[in-house]
Amino acid sequence: MTGGDRTIVRAGALVAVPWANGGGVTRIIAERPGAFRLSLATIADAGPFSLFPGFTRVFALVSGRVDLTGQSGTLDARSAPVMFSGDEPMAAALPDGTALALNLMVPDGAPRLAMVRHSGDGHHDALAIFACAPVVVDGTVALDIHDTMVCNGVVRVAGCALVVVR
Repeated sequence: MTGGDRTIVRAGALVAVPWANGGGVTRIIAERPGAFRLSLATIADAGPFSLFPGFTRVFALVSGRVDLTGQSGTLDARSAPVMFSGDEPMAAALPDGTALALNLMVPDGAPRLAMVRHSGDGHHDALAIFACAPVVVDGTVALDIHDTMVCNGVVRVAGCALVVVR
């Protein structure tokens, strides 16, 4: 569904692309060349992340648990998103098996973006809202679990979501 600067990307419409190392799959949600790429990844096996020199990465768990080298502690679906350089060697260990993660990649030189974990009811200057559970945007638009609204501007979000913000 598209309306103005808003596009709804339903989870069921995402296409899984296997990783070259066989450790998982990626589903691209939104890509704005020169600005950002947002994707949903299933991490099936422990191992190194692909390097993406020239990009800043933001990584947030949707489900499961992941131990990241270079980061402190174990991340889970309640942890704050972590930001790191795409040329920084990073590897994941999976203490409980398969994990699902939302990845934001922003090219160096593009406007800085971040990702926040949202719960409750509040406003954000958002570029994307990923529903961690059913979410309502602006009181009228329903997102099912793992659906995304790609947008551009201030929105009201009610529910549990990961939000890409300026």
